[in-house]
Order: sequence, then structure tokens, then C-alpha cells
Amino acid sequence: MLGTGRNKMPIKVNMPKARGIQMDKIRVMRDKELTKKDIEYMKALEADDGSAATVAAEKKALRDIPQTFDLTTDTADELKEKWPEGLPKE
Repeated sequence: MLGTGRNKMPIKVNMPKARGIQMDKIRVMRDKELTKKDIEYMKALEADDGSAATVAAEKKALRDIPQTFDLTTDTADELKEKWPEGLPKE
């Protein structure tokens, strides 16, 4: 519960919906990072220095975030703080 409304009734947060909203925010930032990694990958291929495999692994880790990042929390405040390590928030 986050607080009380005008009638002093507790406000209940729909946590499954809130988790979906948080994951949507994460996906937006993840997609921006994937776009940057696409450029890095193309440069690595052109350089032919073996770094393309590293960038490909980084891209895979970004793509896997929705399946691997756990958003399980008990409160909306805790959920707001959950963010994948290494992924910029803004």
C-alpha cells in the first residue's frame, strides 16, 4: 500500500501490472543500448580484431534481460528501485 486516498481507504497497487510497466521501461533503455551495440558490432567486424564476439555476447545479455531479470518485490517502492546492473536508467 502506498498511502491513503481522500476517504482514508488504503490504495492497493496491482503489482503484476506494475511489474509489466517497469519491464517496459527497462526494455526502452535496453533497446537504446542494443542500438549502440549494433554500431559497436559493425565496427568490430570491420576492425577484424576478434572483438566482435565480445560485443555479440554483450548484445545477447541485453536481449535476455526480459527473461532473466527478476522483478519480484512486495512493494511498488521496491519495484521502482529494481534495475538491471550496467543498464543506464536515463
